[in-house]
Amino acid sequence: MSYQVLARKWRPRTFEDMVGQEHVLQALVHALEHQRLHHAYLFTGTRGVGKTTIGRLLARCLNCETGITANPCGECGSCKEILDGRFVDLIEIDAASRTGVDDMRELTDNVQYSPTRGRYKVYLIDEVHMLTNQSFNAFLKTLEEPPEHVKFLLATTDPQKLPVTVLSRCLQFNLKRMTPEHIVGHLQKVLAEEQIPFEDPALWLLARAADGSMRDALSLTDQAIAFGNQKLAASDVSTMLGTIDQQDIERIVDALVERDGPGLLAEINRISDFAPDYDVILADLLSLFHRVTMEQVVPGSADNAMGDAAQAQALARKLSAEDAQLFYQTALMGRKDLAITPDARMGFEMTLLRMLAFRPGADRKAPPAVSSSGSESAGRAEPEPEPAQAQAVAPEAPEPEPAPAPAEAAVSPSAPQPEAAVEQVPPPVMDDAPPWDPEPNEPVFATVPPEPEPPANTEEPSAAVVEPKPVPEATLHAEPMPHPELVNTGEVPTVELAAPVNEDGFVWERDYRSLEINGMPGNLASYSAMKREGETVVLTLDEGHARLLNERHEEKILAALRLRFGDATQLKVVEGEPGLHTPAAFEERQRVARLKAAVESIRRDPLVHNIVERFEGRVVEESIRPIDTSRR
Repeated sequence: MSYQVLARKWRPRTFEDMVGQEHVLQALVHALEHQRLHHAYLFTGTRGVGKTTIGRLLARCLNCETGITANPCGECGSCKEILDGRFVDLIEIDAASRTGVDDMRELTDNVQYSPTRGRYKVYLIDEVHMLTNQSFNAFLKTLEEPPEHVKFLLATTDPQKLPVTVLSRCLQFNLKRMTPEHIVGHLQKVLAEEQIPFEDPALWLLARAADGSMRDALSLTDQAIAFGNQKLAASDVSTMLGTIDQQDIERIVDALVERDGPGLLAEINRISDFAPDYDVILADLLSLFHRVTMEQVVPGSADNAMGDAAQAQALARKLSAEDAQLFYQTALMGRKDLAITPDARMGFEMTLLRMLAFRPGADRKAPPAVSSSGSESAGRAEPEPEPAQAQAVAPEAPEPEPAPAPAEAAVSPSAPQPEAAVEQVPPPVMDDAPPWDPEPNEPVFATVPPEPEPPANTEEPSAAVVEPKPVPEATLHAEPMPHPELVNTGEVPTVELAAPVNEDGFVWERDYRSLEINGMPGNLASYSAMKREGETVVLTLDEGHARLLNERHEEKILAALRLRFGDATQLKVVEGEPGLHTPAAFEERQRVARLKAAVESIRRDPLVHNIVERFEGRVVEESIRPIDTSRR
């Protein structure tokens, strides 16, 4: 006997054998049991989900010699002839090849004749949307009022192309795409009956490749059995499909979670040997991070559509919500970039490296310095320019953060010109200051002070804008000039601290940043007040912030506290009024104090007074930005 492919051998013979279409089968079974039969049925859905199969089963139910039933016997002559495809009263028409109006007129002419063998004459028209408009017009009247002995079963993958006049004359049933779980379950049953050894990851690969079609899944299984020499191994199926298996996805994600750059590049290099579709890999990563986020927001909601529910649940506990969102968005943008990158692997590699480099808390490493001979001087910083040179090169200095000074404005008292000579440079950018742009055509005067480091515990203002009247061009030049001594008479007001909570002088509101709690947990904890009760650290949060604190956040906070106070430390979070002794309130008081001191220092600075008087300008106090020396 010749070999019969799995897709034909395992075609369902009863409604009970159908997989994943229970919503359609329930309606048909009830209609058959109560003899409420319509004259025209329309089955829609993607390829390989069972449209034609349901049509043939329905023909058996209508023509079984035991009577109209939802459970045909399969033993009578009519059932056997339908199963063998030789039942004379089951007329199957491929509308894709018989689209002409003459074909449709022939059909309508033969409709009037009574069935030869069975109870009903059944017309099964596949891909009915391929008929021409003239064919539909010739068919409409017969479709609406056929003889009592005729049933029309129409099937299509594209119901949008059908005229509404046809849709209104039929009972429409939409067949679902097969989920990977349904496909894997059916393949397990088929392979067990066929006595073919298999690995579960191989079946999940086939289920995803089938893209919702059971027929495609069985055809791919036939191919995989031949490729793997009568067995299904995940590596063989992955090679056959030109994809990577789920274990490769797991290794990539593990390298990202562990911040293992060399391991990530090694994994990319390994999978590149299989010439995979990198767009598909990014799609798998997107699906995984989507289910991880679902599990984090609604625990227990991660499905097993990719066969990796356990991995998604483990990642949801290990990965922060911020990281999951970053990875998802980066993969989403990476898929768009693949179409315009010179090489698909390059785009894929850059996408994963972005996930690694821009992950919150990742180390920010400066590029290695390159000497004049071209050799790299890794880990060695370039020498700082001399004070006399710093003024001329200030806009191009490698360090973006300027040294603190009472006012970055300078006028040379010993210049030979009758008018003061000044140097125009762009305003420095402050890391801890909001964006600020001077008014159009407004010169900004700046210099670098001779002392690069301020005295301990002294925070001085860093910049102010002076608005002079227009100065003749002849008075401006860019030569380096000696720096005058800048005097700071402003003092930063001291902020009263809470009493220490530890023997080593640890103060919660002042020393909180040393715990290095990043992301949302760190932000929430900064709004809390803290006290020690033995080995228990009690954090008091107001209702709004406490509501945002979840179990994963508390785990991160507790881990940081144990690093500081010992492994026996426990954490307790209570709702209440935290008061003024919170890290967030402390930092706000410090910021206000620094700004106040900076403004006062600018007001008292003789150099600023000299500039204002000589250029008839004014100080824009709103532009003053203090430097937070605690973050240097």
